[in-house]
Amino acid sequence: MLNLDHPMLLGLQQFTSFSEVDLYVLSQYFKRVSYDKYTIILNIGEINDKLYFVEEGVLQTFSYQEEDQTNTHWLMPEGSFVYSTVSFINQIPTEMGIKAIEKVKLLYITKLDLQTIYEKVPQMERVGRLVTEQTLTEYEKFLLLIRYRSSEEKLAWFEETFPSLVNRVPQKYIASYLNIRPETLSRVRSKRAER
Repeated sequence: MLNLDHPMLLGLQQFTSFSEVDLYVLSQYFKRVSYDKYTIILNIGEINDKLYFVEEGVLQTFSYQEEDQTNTHWLMPEGSFVYSTVSFINQIPTEMGIKAIEKVKLLYITKLDLQTIYEKVPQMERVGRLVTEQTLTEYEKFLLLIRYRSSEEKLAWFEETFPSLVNRVPQKYIASYLNIRPETLSRVRSKRAER
């Protein structure tokens, strides 16, 4: 069971207020799990039936462009909820995997338990809707960034959005996430260092 001042429970309260009883109910459904660095938590082709919360470490959602090339779709540090949206909602095989790129400590809840929580703590449906709206808004902005901005602008956005990941995540993951080549990312960083 989680403490009532756990960062995840505190984070949920930014969307709506919960009674102490509600928080207690929520805390009972989340379970802890740890994975070593580079562990694949969700394989492509599996059905995603768990929603994860990152307590420590960084997760990557990925797909394969070719056998030897991995595309990074998202990098999720501490405080993030992670799941394959289409697979989790529709209970179909995922086209995006989830991998630990550092040793991670996670909380998770199953889709079935989440449905139970929606019945026991009705405010959670509101939280679910607001989190989905927020995620869709961020995703649209990200798509526009990736499609229309320069490599310099992409890197500046990443540094502003994820300052804790700049020197923590290997450059190949950042480059893939920003849809630029690793050598381009190196060149942009070198140019900045010269200024």
